[in-house]
Amino acid sequence: MKHFSRGSVTLTAVIFIFVSLLMTTSYLKYAMSAGVMQKYRFEETKALYLAETGINVEALPVLPKVTSPMLVISDDVQFRNMGTYSDVYCSTFTDNMGQTIFMARGKGTSYFKNTMGQPVSIVREANLQMIPESFAHFMYFTESEEPGGGPGLGSYVSFGGSDILEGKVHTNGQMQMSNWGCPDFTNARVAAAQGIAYNNCDPDQWLSANDEAEEISFPPNNAHQRAIENADYVFTADDLLFQSSGRDTLIMTEIEFVDNGFMISQWAYQIPPIGAEGPPPTTFRWDLDTAPNLLNDRRIAFDAPWDTLTGLYFTDTLFIDNEDVDGNDISNVLADYEVGDTISVFAADPDSNKNWFGVITGISTNVSGAIFTISNLMQSFENGFVDAEEVILSFLASPDNTIPFNRFANYHSHLNDGWSLCDTSGFHHFDFDIPPGGPDIMPSTMYYAGEQTVIYVRNGQVRVKGSVDGQYTIVTDKNTYYRRSDDFTIWDRVWNNIWIVDDLIYEDSNPMTGEVVYGTPNRLGLFSGANIILANTVANGARNSNNGIDIIVNAAMLASEGSVVAQYWQNTISNAAYNGPNPANPATSLGDGRGPRRNPDSFMPSYTGNSDIRGYFRFWGSMAQKKRGYMKRNAPGPYNISPGIGYDKDYHYDYNFTDFSIPPYFPPASRADGSMVLVIKAYGEIPTNTKEGTTQ
Repeated sequence: MKHFSRGSVTLTAVIFIFVSLLMTTSYLKYAMSAGVMQKYRFEETKALYLAETGINVEALPVLPKVTSPMLVISDDVQFRNMGTYSDVYCSTFTDNMGQTIFMARGKGTSYFKNTMGQPVSIVREANLQMIPESFAHFMYFTESEEPGGGPGLGSYVSFGGSDILEGKVHTNGQMQMSNWGCPDFTNARVAAAQGIAYNNCDPDQWLSANDEAEEISFPPNNAHQRAIENADYVFTADDLLFQSSGRDTLIMTEIEFVDNGFMISQWAYQIPPIGAEGPPPTTFRWDLDTAPNLLNDRRIAFDAPWDTLTGLYFTDTLFIDNEDVDGNDISNVLADYEVGDTISVFAADPDSNKNWFGVITGISTNVSGAIFTISNLMQSFENGFVDAEEVILSFLASPDNTIPFNRFANYHSHLNDGWSLCDTSGFHHFDFDIPPGGPDIMPSTMYYAGEQTVIYVRNGQVRVKGSVDGQYTIVTDKNTYYRRSDDFTIWDRVWNNIWIVDDLIYEDSNPMTGEVVYGTPNRLGLFSGANIILANTVANGARNSNNGIDIIVNAAMLASEGSVVAQYWQNTISNAAYNGPNPANPATSLGDGRGPRRNPDSFMPSYTGNSDIRGYFRFWGSMAQKKRGYMKRNAPGPYNISPGIGYDKDYHYDYNFTDFSIPPYFPPASRADGSMVLVIKAYGEIPTNTKEGTTQ
């Protein structure tokens, strides 16, 4: 029994030793495998870092200026004995929001030896996508801090105690702080290209501000044309200009956003002074003959030649053929002229200084044309009319007295000298009534929009309001020239402003404060070729908030040639110096004179003392403008009243623009040299066909 017992112990010991050896072998095998795996993962990560290095070193310096695909390098580049990078490639493409995506990709290769001592290489690829910094990424941007948009401009606009901004705040000009309170820019990143005038504000509180910032090109390069070319809807507003009737008519467009789309309507209007109806302008060729029996077909002539010594026509008769330059019978047109009408004869070439003005004192007609006896009023000639030169006979209309406020000074804040034109800073008007029978160009029509929609209004102003359900950008042109109704020979221009006539808010925003939901899919861009103006309407708090108060806007706004401004020049201040025009010198007018009889329309004017405060401008979005527009006018300054005219400000940045996406085809921002400031949109490894290394 004892011998058997000793044998069992020996056998058991052998078994335990064998099992231990197996466990040790398994552990060593596992440890070796884990080490190899760890080494592999390390080299794999190193290869990815090398790919990133290639992008950082080779692609990033050239990426902002890339306009077409380019291979930056193809060969392997050794980097610090860690491995190589190669095949660095740059390109661009446009996404469905109209953003240009700048893409860079590259390969990285890591080299090491496996446990058998054989060399192994691991290749990984990385991809980087960047987008240009957009003007929607700025809470506040100005090309200049000089005031603009309306009349009665002061020397500068300052930031005061009521100004609270967040996000990116940038001006290419000099930023001015008020002498009567300092703004709260605690949550803002402030940059000014031409410095900051702190005045009574403590510079030590602005240590993080960049007062030598690089200028950003404004207006944005080529962005306007790019947005137009990608417009989903185009609505024209210049169809009634330069008609044969000689009475240029403009078209107003109104857009109201609703669920799943927008409603649009259009109607015709004319800017006063509007002349009484009369014969249309007619084009002829000039005849040097000075007798009616010698007049050639389709011609017009005075009864005396141009006097070279005085530079004048000493004439009292005008001979007119009954056919115009195109051979059309104009007998009915000639029959519309009456004794006492004021007429002009001038060169069709707008660059030619050849003009004659006079009054008809007698008329005789026959089958071949008409003879007007005339009395000279004024003439201006650098040279006389030449034979066969195209000239125009035009009726100069007297103002139509049936139209309210049909005076030049109520609609224009420039000299009435025949040469001066409406400017971006001055009077602008939106309140041209819809005809009694409804919009006469396009009745209110529903358009169902897609995911991203660009709406282009060509050569016209647009009024906008509503609840935005979707992603939109509205684009307008810079300005539109027209011939004045009261005098066909005088040109003026209307700036194609975007007018906000009521709340403009995302359908899921807070209806009381305008606060935007973080992560909302809704976007709105207002891309004006001129100004963006908060209209003087009941809904927007007109008449000192008598029937409405506040205005809410959710949008990225850009005023290319003007400002974002309140319509303070139409107001109900009691003092005529502030509510009405200066007919003797319209260039100095502070008000259009129509506010006391509007909102609602009234035959008798009514006033609100020294206060036409319209509530708060509650804004969630982004704002960029060429010059800084006033939201409130009060003392001190040209409007020497208190509390004044306009809005208090409640501004907030919409971080959806930076964290998610901008409105479709909203303009990118670029440096003065045309290069882009890029921000990362996406980054990651490009999946490869195999995760294994290659044995060399």
